[in-house]
Amino acid sequence: MLMAGYGRSGSSWIPWLERVGALPFRVVLVDHRGTGESGRSLRPYTLAALADDAAAVVRDAGGDAAAIAVGESMGGMVAQHLALRHPREVAGLVLSASSARGDGVSPAFLRSLPLTVAAAISKDVRVWARCDHLLVHAKGQAHELLSPLRQIQRTEPYSRLNSLLQAAAMSVHRTAGRLGEVRVPVEVIVGARDRVLSPRSSRVLAEALPHARLTVLADTGHAIPFERPMELWKAVMRVHDQLT
Repeated sequence: MLMAGYGRSGSSWIPWLERVGALPFRVVLVDHRGTGESGRSLRPYTLAALADDAAAVVRDAGGDAAAIAVGESMGGMVAQHLALRHPREVAGLVLSASSARGDGVSPAFLRSLPLTVAAAISKDVRVWARCDHLLVHAKGQAHELLSPLRQIQRTEPYSRLNSLLQAAAMSVHRTAGRLGEVRVPVEVIVGARDRVLSPRSSRVLAEALPHARLTVLADTGHAIPFERPMELWKAVMRVHDQLT
């Protein structure tokens, strides 16, 4: 089960799936509430509520089968709540560029805060693209690597309100004190040059999770599915292999 980052629908995983090819199991894409084909909320919600939504998707899609929950950035935060609140639905976790706290942003992100706020409230994909340099480390390749994502976003409805609700939900995200309860295999993967969430956040995650393996990718930024797709695929397969 693939869960997207801030402001994005499950369709944002399609470029990654196209890059890595066929996977040896059924893949389910989750549209967080307010994105894609999911219903919109007019009231505040928490990441725990998004985890409850995801648990319902697991049950609808697989019956009694548990899922490997793969979450990127905010999606990784939702995956943590999913494992804590609905352990029977989770067979393993892959947390890409994520955090146990919603305030683990990097200094580079804070310096670019006016731009990121402008992107969050804009419906213009061209404004979002100005943040590409924050997501990808490879100089001069950000727009090219993220072009498939921006093309998808052009075709989907966008809600300023939902972006604000997601930001508010992330601001109160705290799981570090409870992650010791997670007993499934976990892969934590992070780019050493992440300019959105501090790489230290992923180290804290790996230390708090009893069965976690940490992979730090040199010369890699925040958008690992776009910049290093095969490394994320390897992380998913390592969890898969532990379960078979």
